[in-house]
Amino acid sequence: MIDTVALRTLVALDSFGSVTATADSLGYTPAAVSHQLQKLSRQLGSPVTERTGRGIALTPMGRELSRRGASVLQDLESLESEARASSGQPRGRITVGGFSTGIRGLLVPSLPPLRAAAPELTVTNIEEEPEELIEMVTAGRIDASLIFDWNNSSLSLPPTLASALITVDRADIIMHRDHHLATRAEVGRPDLVSQVFVSAPRNAVCHRWLTALFEDLHSQPRIEYWALEYDTQVEFVRAMGALALVPRLGRPHLPSDVTVVPLDDPAIARTIHLVWRQSMSSSPAIVRLLEQMQAIAGADETAA
Repeated sequence: MIDTVALRTLVALDSFGSVTATADSLGYTPAAVSHQLQKLSRQLGSPVTERTGRGIALTPMGRELSRRGASVLQDLESLESEARASSGQPRGRITVGGFSTGIRGLLVPSLPPLRAAAPELTVTNIEEEPEELIEMVTAGRIDASLIFDWNNSSLSLPPTLASALITVDRADIIMHRDHHLATRAEVGRPDLVSQVFVSAPRNAVCHRWLTALFEDLHSQPRIEYWALEYDTQVEFVRAMGALALVPRLGRPHLPSDVTVVPLDDPAIARTIHLVWRQSMSSSPAIVRLLEQMQAIAGADETAA
């Protein structure tokens, strides 16, 4: 019988192209990936990979096994989800990925009611950037993830993944109360030209979005300070008078000397989705998690 762990490793290698990338996607070491591939070759009595220069490639047998094996793995996961669905009660363990504000604003508030309604379900989490999270769900390293995209741009997802909208999350400009724009009811993008900003690191999703705000103005944001966490960005706002673009969901507590000024365009927002593998669509855990997060998001919108 073909080992499913080894088969999943082969399918991942076919997708990612190298032992190192495969190891990263599955959370293994490169040595563990090589061990699984060797075990698969021994089980079949024929090599599934071959050396090509400094790397490896799938043999014709390996390519055929990967093609058919990917379908088998999806069927097995779908069968497990359907079997769990027959009980009607979420059980077992799932790992959910997310970005920091999504975890704080959606996942964490969902956990207590989930525990009360489904005591036999355990939910763990990891935190990463959306691009990495999509890869991890696709590879089967995690079961589902919160991801976001700015300005309602369509999500680019592999065909093996499903998604559902959780909420649309607007962003505001955070500034010191002494800033000359602080008394405005709202600000437009032209008001922000030449203003000093604190930003997420270069090429992070939020940095790219801040930069995109200025594209129509044929300008670039004047970024003088850098911080990954919004809490730290707020401290730059307090100490140095910088501006920060901060979404509403999961926003940290703001001190009294900092204020929020909305942007005048409600379309400047991010769409937040939950993504999971199609083969887990009938999983009671995924269904209940999605319902709970949508309920949390709906309650926040009503309160706002």
